[in-house]
Amino acid sequence: MKQIRKLMVLVLVVCMVVLTGCGGKTSETTTNTPTKDDATQPTTATTDTTEQAEPAQKDIVVGYIAKNTVDAFHSTLNKAASEKLDELKANGTIKDWKLLDGLTDPVTQCNLLEDALNMGCNLIVLLPAESAGCSPILERCAEEGVPIIVVNSKTDNTDELATAFVGSDDVQAGEMMAEFVQKQIPGGGGYGHLQGIIGNSAQIQRGEGIHNVLDGDSKWALLDGAEQTAEWQAEKAVKFAEDWLAKYGDKLNAIICDNDDMSSAVQTAMNAAGRSDIVCIGVDGNVGPMTMVQNGELLATVYQDGASQVVKGIETGVAAAQGQAVEKSYMIPFVLITKDNVDQYLK
Repeated sequence: MKQIRKLMVLVLVVCMVVLTGCGGKTSETTTNTPTKDDATQPTTATTDTTEQAEPAQKDIVVGYIAKNTVDAFHSTLNKAASEKLDELKANGTIKDWKLLDGLTDPVTQCNLLEDALNMGCNLIVLLPAESAGCSPILERCAEEGVPIIVVNSKTDNTDELATAFVGSDDVQAGEMMAEFVQKQIPGGGGYGHLQGIIGNSAQIQRGEGIHNVLDGDSKWALLDGAEQTAEWQAEKAVKFAEDWLAKYGDKLNAIICDNDDMSSAVQTAMNAAGRSDIVCIGVDGNVGPMTMVQNGELLATVYQDGASQVVKGIETGVAAAQGQAVEKSYMIPFVLITKDNVDQYLK
């Protein structure tokens, strides 16, 4: 009986020790309840979440690889880019930026990328000279983990490797030019096509758009040998056009050009030759061609808002460099400019 009592006492003591231990834990938790001041501070988990949602900005140095710094259209883009980048530098959004002239040469542009990386550029804005030849630029940026925004024309790997593309639908531009020619000459005829530099995405896609419309129209025919590259250049374009005029005479009814430097020069040459009836049209909507439209010397141009393209590209690139999510593609529509609406675009 005594042994049983001893055992019961021992059990009771153990239970009291256990209960005391449990009570101690409860007391300790209670005394750690946050004070009013502590409760206003974010928890560690909240801080981590905030840091992930809003990454700290880093010093951004932009390498702007221009296609060139001489032709009218790209001079417009470069001016808009310069103004935007200077503004971003002045307000502290970016640390600095570098202008690199690609000389309309893909090899030069590839070399300039290496220069940009060596100068500490951690965001690249590229206006490609050529689709295949400029593809290595995107591959190198991917290797280095540097965001790259492709503006105006695409490389072959833009859709896969670019952080984003900002431009316009060049197939649409080709179709708009061809449809305008159809409307101006309902009876059809023969036409020539003056191309940009072969391999540039604008040259490829604008030609595709022209053929989409006119190849299926039995009233229109591409004259033999009358699809040639003038490499975007007015002087070369005029030489081809004059040769076609001498060869085909009245059978030449329209000359469709991949850009306005060519179309405005060719239309001027045709007007001087007494053939103002030949419809010439191109893409870009530079001030010179639009002034010709206003004066009745050129019927139309297809306006490409290059300034908006490059500004949107820069804004997109900066957002990406800051860690923000951006869309992969931004398309800015073309606009057909005629006597009816040219005044509002010449403002």
